[in-house]
Amino acid sequence: MTPDRLLDLVGRPGGPLADASLWDLEVIESGPVGPTMQRLVLTAPGLDAFHWLPGQDLMLRIPRRDGDVVNRRYTVRRHNPDRPSVTVDVSLHGRGPGTDWVKTAAIGSRIQAIGPRGKVTLAPGADWHLFVADETGLPGSLAMIEALPPGSVAVACFEVDSPADEQRPAGEYGDSPGLVWLHRSGNTVPGDASLLLDALSRLHLPEGEGHAYVAAEAAVVRAVRDVLVERGLRPDQMSTKAYWRRGLPNAEHGEPTQLD
Repeated sequence: MTPDRLLDLVGRPGGPLADASLWDLEVIESGPVGPTMQRLVLTAPGLDAFHWLPGQDLMLRIPRRDGDVVNRRYTVRRHNPDRPSVTVDVSLHGRGPGTDWVKTAAIGSRIQAIGPRGKVTLAPGADWHLFVADETGLPGSLAMIEALPPGSVAVACFEVDSPADEQRPAGEYGDSPGLVWLHRSGNTVPGDASLLLDALSRLHLPEGEGHAYVAAEAAVVRAVRDVLVERGLRPDQMSTKAYWRRGLPNAEHGEPTQLD
């Protein structure tokens, strides 16, 4: 889909972007969140009325040196209607137009965005919630965990480079023993499923009807989905999102692919 065609669909009733808006964003904060994550806080007129569901994203229209625009999607980490602003956290593994722009974004930098978008949000009525992600899926997972109703049951397996990359969710789940952190520590590489699969094979799943949210590299998402099926989850009990594909140039922060 061309950028112009994408803009034509924003807000069109019945279209894929019917609930999305076009935003002219300005960076008001930029800084690291651990060694491999960059946080941007952006503002725009009207963001106080930004209606989103935790887990949804913004599509940033990244300018290129040749004057073209490429679209890159980043999950909303937080919305502050009082400021007003939105926060996005971006994994800095790999290279690509989106990552390069985020690394150099300074206070006052401007960019267009379309959103909110995305269907991976909290499943209503689930007895428990399982989150499985690498760092690319971490912002959305943490946003959803923080939005859970009080007393909800949440378990998670999060893979990151090192303990310095851990981010604890705000609220009652910040020190929850149900959140398991897995560290590559130079022994495995991003996109290797072994750490997550081993952890899932030993993870105790609560009783009742649960829902799993899986966000990582494409092959890892497929492998995790297969393990969860073996452990008794039905396809309708899983929401999956592939944020990147190992071995593809500039794919680390490319257009996410929804796995059916």
